[in-house]
Amino acid sequence: MRGGWLWLLVGTGVAALAACSSSSGAPSNGATPTGKDQATVDQGKASVASRGCVKCHGENMAGALTPIPYPAAPAVPDPNIELYPPNLTPDPTYGIASWTDDQLALAIRTGVDETGLELCPQMKHFSTMNDFETYSIIKYLRSLPAVNQHVLRSVCPPLKTKEEQEAGVP
Repeated sequence: MRGGWLWLLVGTGVAALAACSSSSGAPSNGATPTGKDQATVDQGKASVASRGCVKCHGENMAGALTPIPYPAAPAVPDPNIELYPPNLTPDPTYGIASWTDDQLALAIRTGVDETGLELCPQMKHFSTMNDFETYSIIKYLRSLPAVNQHVLRSVCPPLKTKEEQEAGVP
């Protein structure tokens, strides 16, 4: 009888270990994850796809070398606005390598960059996105291959001007 209890304990321990090491990031009780400590690369990849990030930042998330049309094009485009979605790969020169996770989360949710400046308002902001999805996107971006690609600064007056773009202000 003692041998049976031993196998039951070992089997229970193995099952618990398997549940804890699950790569899905979902809690074992079936609840929807909400915390940043539960973030996963797979969820980040799915969120980037479902939220349409690649439409502007490209399949490799390295940004746009030519201006893109307004995400929600007005009837008469403003000729003073040039949108260059930035490089979101972990490249140390032109990408997000120097940004902290919290700075990236702030940009995703509020449209404020790593220096405290507003991003162009045409960039969608996801103020209600929970920590799980936000930090999953960040994990996914950090998992991408770095692309050493310089993207011009967007021009969206009065926040970002053509003069600043031409002067090379990031």
